[in-house]
Amino acid sequence: MKILFAIGLILAALQALPGHAAAAALVLPADGRPVSASGHLQMLRDTTGQLGPDAALAASGWRPLPGPVSAGYTQDAIWLRLDVARATQSPDEWVLRFSNAVLDDVRLYRQDQAGHWLMQQAGADVAHDAWPIDARQAVFPFQLQAEQPQRWLVRLHSKKAMSTELTLLPSASFDASSRREYLYYGLQFGSYLLLILFHVFFWRMTREAHSGWYLLYVLTNATTEALTIAIPQQIFAMPNWLSDPMLGMSMAMSIAVGARFSTLQLELPALYPRFSRAVVAATAVAALFGALLVLGGNYAAGVLVVQMTALPLIVLFIGLASWLALRGHRPAHAFLFIFGIFYAGVVISFLRNMAIVPPNFWTNHAATLGAFVHMMLMSLRLNRRYAELRRAKDRAQAEAVRAVQALNERLEEQVALRTTALQQEIGRRAALEGELRTALAVETRTREEQLDFVAMVSHEFHTPLAIINTTAQQIARNTDATREKTLQRCQNLREASGRMTALVDEYLSADRMETSAATFRPQPCDLRALLTAVLAEWPEGRIEASVQALPDNIVADASLLRVALRNLLSNADRHAPQTQAIRMQAATLGDGRVQIVVSNEGEPLPADEIPRLFQKYFRGRIAQHKPGAGLGLYLVQRIATLHGGQVTLASAGANGTISFALHLPA
Repeated sequence: MKILFAIGLILAALQALPGHAAAAALVLPADGRPVSASGHLQMLRDTTGQLGPDAALAASGWRPLPGPVSAGYTQDAIWLRLDVARATQSPDEWVLRFSNAVLDDVRLYRQDQAGHWLMQQAGADVAHDAWPIDARQAVFPFQLQAEQPQRWLVRLHSKKAMSTELTLLPSASFDASSRREYLYYGLQFGSYLLLILFHVFFWRMTREAHSGWYLLYVLTNATTEALTIAIPQQIFAMPNWLSDPMLGMSMAMSIAVGARFSTLQLELPALYPRFSRAVVAATAVAALFGALLVLGGNYAAGVLVVQMTALPLIVLFIGLASWLALRGHRPAHAFLFIFGIFYAGVVISFLRNMAIVPPNFWTNHAATLGAFVHMMLMSLRLNRRYAELRRAKDRAQAEAVRAVQALNERLEEQVALRTTALQQEIGRRAALEGELRTALAVETRTREEQLDFVAMVSHEFHTPLAIINTTAQQIARNTDATREKTLQRCQNLREASGRMTALVDEYLSADRMETSAATFRPQPCDLRALLTAVLAEWPEGRIEASVQALPDNIVADASLLRVALRNLLSNADRHAPQTQAIRMQAATLGDGRVQIVVSNEGEPLPADEIPRLFQKYFRGRIAQHKPGAGLGLYLVQRIATLHGGQVTLASAGANGTISFALHLPA
């Protein structure tokens, strides 16, 4: 720590070298304008800090001080000697004001007429209630008799930078200056407050990293400035043991947050991520070390660590920004302008603290003015950046919307194509299903027909074959039988073979009806003559016919129509009792169609068999013990369909009568 203090001692000692002219007395002007004590001071270093005013005045180490006090960071007590005289007609009431608001101990010694020393004391180590004037910096009021010079002694001691300017001004001027000063600081920190509130809401709304770090950046810098000019200390009567650590911690946080914020503004995390992390980490370590020194009671050493870290950072960022700017990196141009103002103020303030440049209005407020301008420009920069990001986001969203719309259109086209393909596939599968169902129905019907055909053949062919076989055996065994028996047996053979022949013909007729070989030759024919011919094939009295108002001719295939009529009558003949006649009614309906109804007495048809009556080879339970191939009604239906007509079951026997109706077009 001695080395750190030595830097300030060496720089400050350059101003105390012998060879300067003796300091002249300061005369307060008659016009009442403020005057600076610079050039009228002599300085003495009290390395022990134990000298009193008499001992200090008698010491031999006094040296003229050409400018303001700039002793840097020192543990010595600094004595100042000033000869003050009042011009004629100058104001009566004056004040002595010290520009550095955070000096720890400031004492003014003045001799009365008896030669006794009168002391006025102020500074951070003194409670504000005990200050001669309640102000943010040390201010001492005094009165001088005209043309009576006085010798003053000022003792300064502080662990902060020993840099201050002494100004003497009339009380009225001091009051006016204080009002202007507080107005200025009110506007400045009011602007800071508005800036902070704006970015609080801005950050809460956007959650943008730059805005969040800028908020911390403004908070730490505003806190440092406020504590540096001692406004919170005055307002809240803050003791030195609290304000010094707060100021040191605020300065340490400022460089840590500033380093991170600077890397973001230069976009270093994207360009050089490792280097950016290293700079931020090194700065954070230095800031933490400085803060620990401040908290440990070594304020000067901690602040020097912070400031010695800040200067290389400024050089680093300015150099890096310059290099990036030459390469066309746009953020670097804004960085050089905005941060350059702030860094210039910081450097000037540091040089003032190190006694390299004299304290005056500009050097005393360089950091404050630079920071304020920097904050305003930075806020504008962030707002502009956010506006650019928002516009970019809007463009990206618009592009995304267009892309989504295009994608949706493509998807809709693909869905439409896929839907059409699926519909076509469903249609094909439905058609295939229909074909399969039709094929299955055909196969089922064919199988049933085959079963019915087999059953019919096994029944209908078995009986005639048995008759033929038995009769042949009888003829063979009785070759000498009488002629009458032989003729009877031959008749039995003819009847059996005729029955089989009729069955085969009926089957072949049905088969021809379903093949391409089947022929349908409609031509005009006499329906009455046809009916008469068919009825003549039956014994007299077996059929009761009623023919009414038939047309003279109809267009039909006479041979097929004869088969249909014969099958209808044969079907009725098989199921009607022999004692009951079959009824046939033929008439012309009102719509011009011809209707032929064949009825017979018989048992009612089972309800479950009615749907299958016109099925090929189907023979119901009632017909199982009667001759037939199960093709009669089937052939009637096929012939009716060929003629454009139809055959229906008019009565199922519920009233004791079974009727079938054949309808033909006229």
